Amino acid sequence: MEFLLLLLAVFGIILLITLIILCVRLNFTLSRVNLLLDDVNEKMEVVDQVFAVISKVTNSINSMNDRIVGMITSVVTSLVTKFKRKKEEEEEF
Repeated sequence: MEFLLLLLAVFGIILLITLIILCVRLNFTLSRVNLLLDDVNEKMEVVDQVFAVISKVTNSINSMNDRIVGMITSVVTSLVTKFKRKKEEEEEF
């Protein structure tokens, strides 16, 4: 009976030491994963900034396009109204 208790105590100590070693390795692994995730987050922030710049440039180009189209439309409208006025004036005479 004493032999079984001694054997159980030895296996318990071995199990405890094994669990401690596994916890230490897990801690190192989690530290490496944390550093990797921090690096990925930094790179994602850079990519987000690039997309923000692209978005601003696209918005400014779109704004300029809208202005150009508005100016062309107003010029064409004014030309059409002038031609209509001239035709109306010619028809009156």
